[in-house]
Amino acid sequence: MKILNEPRLWLLIIGGVGILGLVYVIIAASVKPQEGAAPSARHMDQALLVGEVADFEYAFPPRNAIDVPFEHDGEMVSLAKFRGKAVLVNFWATWCAPCLKELPSLDALQGRLGGRDFEVVAIAADPKGPQAAQAFLDRLEIDNLALYADPRLAMATAVGGANVLPVSILYDAEGREIGRLVGEADWASPEAVRLVRSVMDK
Repeated sequence: MKILNEPRLWLLIIGGVGILGLVYVIIAASVKPQEGAAPSARHMDQALLVGEVADFEYAFPPRNAIDVPFEHDGEMVSLAKFRGKAVLVNFWATWCAPCLKELPSLDALQGRLGGRDFEVVAIAADPKGPQAAQAFLDRLEIDNLALYADPRLAMATAVGGANVLPVSILYDAEGREIGRLVGEADWASPEAVRLVRSVMDK
């Protein structure tokens, strides 16, 4: 058909598509995120990542907590148990020297902030089992942390933390992973407390 060979017609079609694309971009940019929508890395405060938590990496996009059970007092629980409060999950093991060095600071953080709005969940990712883990907690005079265990490493493997310890993962009250820090940190330091509080306050 001759009409399809008209250059002016194609110019109008291409121009129209371009205008529609521009209108879409303008509308998309002007739409505000919904209340309660999952946070994204661009909404996280990079200024908080200093000192002891300088190596903390925000999750982008935030990931929902996995539903893999681990042990507590002879029963199986999951992170769903802690929904409604911010949670710092720490994976440690009796053979991991940096983990044992880090545990007292996690204990201090739990003592300072633990309660209705926050919990440190220190999980012994150790095939030796909960009895061996408890012996180390007693030796280190850990008073504020409850004993959680993952002797089969199911939870640690599922979150990608079985290959390197310690690893700490911060979740918000909705069960979304805000980010993680691989390696040892002083979680009782002012900068670590500020980072945790920033998630508690959201």
